[in-house]
Amino acid sequence: MSRGGSGLVSLDWELVLDRLSELYGTGDWRVPYLRDHAEDPFQVLVGTILSQRTKDANTDRASAALFAKYPDARSLARAPPRAVERLIHVTGFYRTKARAIRACARTIVQRFGGRVPSDLDTLLSLPGVGPKTANCVLVFGYGIPAIPVDTHVHRIANRLGVVRTTTPEETEVQLRQRLPSRFWIPLNPLLVQHGQNLCRPRGPRCAECPINSVCATGVALLAGRPPPRKEDRPGSGRKGNRPRPALAKPFSPASLPRGRRWTPKSTT
Repeated sequence: MSRGGSGLVSLDWELVLDRLSELYGTGDWRVPYLRDHAEDPFQVLVGTILSQRTKDANTDRASAALFAKYPDARSLARAPPRAVERLIHVTGFYRTKARAIRACARTIVQRFGGRVPSDLDTLLSLPGVGPKTANCVLVFGYGIPAIPVDTHVHRIANRLGVVRTTTPEETEVQLRQRLPSRFWIPLNPLLVQHGQNLCRPRGPRCAECPINSVCATGVALLAGRPPPRKEDRPGSGRKGNRPRPALAKPFSPASLPRGRRWTPKSTT
């Protein structure tokens, strides 16, 4: 870990991804993603919209019910609004989400013959599609290098010290500038899984983290120095931000889900 003139950390990304892949048992991140994860671009798009402001279990349940009846853009575009609302009710904000996914499906049918676009600018022109959703479609639907940035990726990138940003959108821009494109595809699934398990929003488990020696926050907290993010500093007004001591029973990745499911993790 070294610092440039901007004060940002220059990371060995190969080492970071190797250690996280080993911890979470996700396999070789260098292997083309879609070789082992064939995912439907339309279902990635809709699933990402449904995942907003809800729990993963709710997204999984709603997605399974929705795609069992309306698996593609043509069928969803023709679906009655009330039927869609009932199927996705568990995700919350179901009326807003039903309008968004039906409008998106109609646009895909009318403008693109039912096929989801595979370039960022066109994806962003679809109703209800923002940067994270568009990037998820590129990575998990088409295997095209992109950087989907949710709250986990945003938080961990700032904790690592490789960016200094206040929004996920700013983080995406800076990561694109600083990160070689060969690292883009594996970045989201590995950082999301890490953010759910060790690098949590509160109480990061730095003592158990395999990349704490190259992380600006891990190095600072374990040495008793202030970390880069104000939110992680003791006395910042938020409880639980001190690194947890090593547990009596060491953390084991054996109980974690292996790989990444097609539905993106909740960002709430």
